Amino acid sequence: MRDKSCQGAEDCSGRSDWNDAELHNLTALRSLIEGFASSHAASHIAHRAEKAGALRSILTRLDEAVQQNDYLAFRQADYELHSAIVELAEVPLLREAWLVVWNGLLQFHKTGFEKYYQDRRILASEHAFLIDAVRSGDPAAAEAAAHSHVEQHWFRIAEKEGSCAAWESHALQRAAAHLAFRMHRQIRLGEVARKVAFTSPGNLTRLFHRHFGMSFQRYLQKIRLEKAADLLRSTTLPIGRISHRVGYQDVARFGQHFRRMFGVPPSRWRKADGGGSPR
Repeated sequence: MRDKSCQGAEDCSGRSDWNDAELHNLTALRSLIEGFASSHAASHIAHRAEKAGALRSILTRLDEAVQQNDYLAFRQADYELHSAIVELAEVPLLREAWLVVWNGLLQFHKTGFEKYYQDRRILASEHAFLIDAVRSGDPAAAEAAAHSHVEQHWFRIAEKEGSCAAWESHALQRAAAHLAFRMHRQIRLGEVARKVAFTSPGNLTRLFHRHFGMSFQRYLQKIRLEKAADLLRSTTLPIGRISHRVGYQDVARFGQHFRRMFGVPPSRWRKADGGGSPR
C-alpha cells in the first residue's frame, strides 16, 4: 500500500543526496510555507471546531507512535497533522507547493528521527506546542511556532554535534515563542525550561539575561504590558478584561506595573491613543 505521505511526489522515499546547503534551503522554504499556513489556519480555527478536534486526534496517534518507536506510524501521523494545518489555511495551491517540499525532505527527517531524537518524547511535545499555537487563534503566535517547529531539526543536529551557540539560540527561541502565545496563562520558569526549552531553569535564566538583558520574569512582564498597551490602543475592551487577557489576575497590580513601564495609568494611555508616554 502506498504511503499517503508520498501522494503527488515523484520520489516517495525523498532524495538522500542533497548537500547541507540544499537541505538548509529546503528547510527554510518549508518553514516559510508552514509559517504562512499556520498563520492563516489560526485565523480560521475559531470557525472550524471540527478541524480543531481532528488536529488533537491526529496528535494523539502521533504520540502513540512515538511511544512505540514506530517510525512509519509517526511519519503518517506527522504528514496528516501538517497537511491538515496547510489545508486549514484555505489558500489555493498552497498544499501542492508544500507537498513537493515535504517529500523532498522525507529522507532527511527519517535520518533525524533515528539519529538525533534519542528521547522521542521531545517530538510529541514539539508537535503539541505547534497545535496549541494554531488552536490559540493568534496568527502571529502560530506563525512563530511553525517556524520554530520546522527549524528545530537543525538545532537538534547542532546540539548532538556540539554546536552550543546554535542549541542555545533554539532553546531561547522556543521559550520566547511559548511566552508570546501563552502570556494569558500562569507561566512557571521551571515548566518552560523543562518542557519547552529542554534545559534547566538556571540555564534558561542565564540565556534570558545574556540575550535580552533581563530576567525571565521581567521579560514576561514586558511582553504582557506591551500587549496590553496595544489592546488599549486598538480595542474598546474594558481594562479589567485586558489585564486578564495578558495574564494579570489582579487588576490593581496590572495598573501599577503598567504605570511603572509607560509612565501613565492604562486609562490615560488609552485616552492619549498610545501616543508615546504622555507624562
